[in-house]
Amino acid sequence: MKEGEILIPWHQNHYDNCVQDWIQEKLGEANLLITGKIEREKETDLTLILRIPTNKGNYFFKDSGLVSKYEPALSKHLHHNFKEKTVEVVAVNNNENWILMKEIKGQPLRNLKDKKVWQKAISEYAELQIVQLGNIDLLLDYEVPNRKMPVIKEEMEQNLEGMCATGLNKTEASKVMELLPTLLDMCDELESIIPASLEHGDLHSNNIRVVGDNIIFFDWGDASVSHPFFSTRVFWNSLDDLISSDTEWYGMVKEFHPYYLEPWTKVAPMKDLERAIRISDELACVQRALSWHLYITPYRKNKHESYHKPSQWLKLLLEQRALHEST
Repeated sequence: MKEGEILIPWHQNHYDNCVQDWIQEKLGEANLLITGKIEREKETDLTLILRIPTNKGNYFFKDSGLVSKYEPALSKHLHHNFKEKTVEVVAVNNNENWILMKEIKGQPLRNLKDKKVWQKAISEYAELQIVQLGNIDLLLDYEVPNRKMPVIKEEMEQNLEGMCATGLNKTEASKVMELLPTLLDMCDELESIIPASLEHGDLHSNNIRVVGDNIIFFDWGDASVSHPFFSTRVFWNSLDDLISSDTEWYGMVKEFHPYYLEPWTKVAPMKDLERAIRISDELACVQRALSWHLYITPYRKNKHESYHKPSQWLKLLLEQRALHEST
């Protein structure tokens, strides 16, 4: 292997045999029999997912890779505490970053156009995060990345200029760099309203599934201990699935704010929460840019595929500020 080259476990010799032996052992312990060929459902340079047919339906194996080595422990923790809200975990191998889990039935939220179901989803997600406020030390013990505000501020100061260089023009880069002191102050204000909790990192509408009356949240491979409101920014982007034109998007976001914020009134007054979500809608763009720049792209085999992601999120920051200033 060349120096600096990314080692992808599922491209290595004997990997398939080792995985299949482990799957067979763990399914056997759960009194399940494999009834067909194990297929590769999804394969990237970051993640491998296998589909396993059994005598009691499909099960899935996930190798989270080095970028998400905490995901097995986190998924097991969430299944233990939120059995009807997260994927059913059969077994994990924390040393190898492996998860064996039951298939989630139902439909992706993305396929449903009922606004009330979406509102229920974001509200129930907030409830999950509120419970995790008391589990921060445990989550950090699971090696979920610490991206609390002091860390975000340091990352911002060290990397904002470099992220601008991933695709912003000079005018855009200048505007973003001029915002740095304001962004740092926003970090402090946001933290003063709501403390750190579990942040999903990629809460789009295909990572939420509706099974009867239950809402299932899954795929925690981008999670961190950070400001909980950051999760909503990716969810807001998914609201495109509910609208008929781009001009309606911001109005839809503001319509959804109360459904996320209401559960948080257990923690802070609504007036403060409304200020916090407004800050978060902007600051989360920078947090997502940092996520790509520091936590995802370095683990990509082909780094060019995600090199421009930070600048795309920084452009969204400028667009979000323009929307806020216009209202």
